[in-house]
Amino acid sequence: MAKPEYDIEGVIFIRFAMVGRPILNGLAAKGQRRRRDSQCAALFALDIVKALRAQIGFRKQGEVVDDATVQEFLRAAIWDISIEDSAVLVGVDATPRDAAKRNISKRLAERLKSEFEIVLDPAFYHGNSGTGPLGPRR
Repeated sequence: MAKPEYDIEGVIFIRFAMVGRPILNGLAAKGQRRRRDSQCAALFALDIVKALRAQIGFRKQGEVVDDATVQEFLRAAIWDISIEDSAVLVGVDATPRDAAKRNISKRLAERLKSEFEIVLDPAFYHGNSGTGPLGPRR
């Protein structure tokens, strides 16, 4: 049976559209302090992993990898993005901005796929309401 393919690149691209402008400004050194902020990379990595974990899980050499490990790997990958590439993400013109988002999303997805095995592992998180796949707790 063929292994299902997940659109990791698409999820990351959507997270670029949804992440707050201060995060992108911090990555591009265009924020209030005019310096790159490593906390922005950590927050963006957390956001991406949460979005990915809704459907997939990560393994390495057959062992389940916790989300913190994936977040740290992704944080380092995001931090490796050059300031010039990050600056395009906060530009005024949408055409180069979207092209840069697509390019960076592709690179991040390739790095994730090369480091981890991607497996079907939906995370059933329903907030603090206590509901799950079988309904509310009693």
